[in-house]
Amino acid sequence: MHRTLHVLSSIVLLPYIALAAWFLLLGDLIATGSIVSMFGRLLQHATWVIPWGVLGFLAGFLALLAMGLDDRLRRLGGLCLFALAAGCLYIVIVGSSSPLDPGQWLFLLPCFTVLACGAWLALRRGSTRTEILRE
Repeated sequence: MHRTLHVLSSIVLLPYIALAAWFLLLGDLIATGSIVSMFGRLLQHATWVIPWGVLGFLAGFLALLAMGLDDRLRRLGGLCLFALAAGCLYIVIVGSSSPLDPGQWLFLLPCFTVLACGAWLALRRGSTRTEILRE
């Protein structure tokens, strides 16, 4: 059950990571000041993301999944889920220029659920050998 919860939480977290990355990218582009420097910065980000960003993101996601599947690393995987969800929520909530309305809070509810699941997976007691064999 813990493996399934970890994998589902990892999958649910993907759109929130993409949204937080988009907010960070937009903030960086807006901070350049002029449209010419904005396009230069956008080109700079694209030349880095295309070869390395996709591979790094895929490797990180597979590592996060592997941590949830291994009994010895499940606590670390829960901590990673918790940290990623907390970071995404921080970026989306603090990066918003106006207070969030109820629909936006409802949209963020699955990310709060991943935050809670990550904390539960990280804080629960270690599995005994018989519990591992039952899973």
